[in-house]
Amino acid sequence: MAAGAEAFITGEISEPQAHLARECGVAFIACGHHASERYGAPAVAAHVAKQLGLAHEFIEIDNPA
Repeated sequence: MAAGAEAFITGEISEPQAHLARECGVAFIACGHHASERYGAPAVAAHVAKQLGLAHEFIEIDNPA
């Protein structure tokens, strides 16, 4: 936020971060841990791969916990 960000996107909500973002006028988006890893990371990878002409593959591994 100190660098002039307009949005703070995270997989986990943090109450102090949410309050700081509000005080700084920065959009705070907490999209959830599962959603950010299962859907967000592959979407970003696909976008970057397309922009750079790279191949990529998302390998889903079940969490044994």
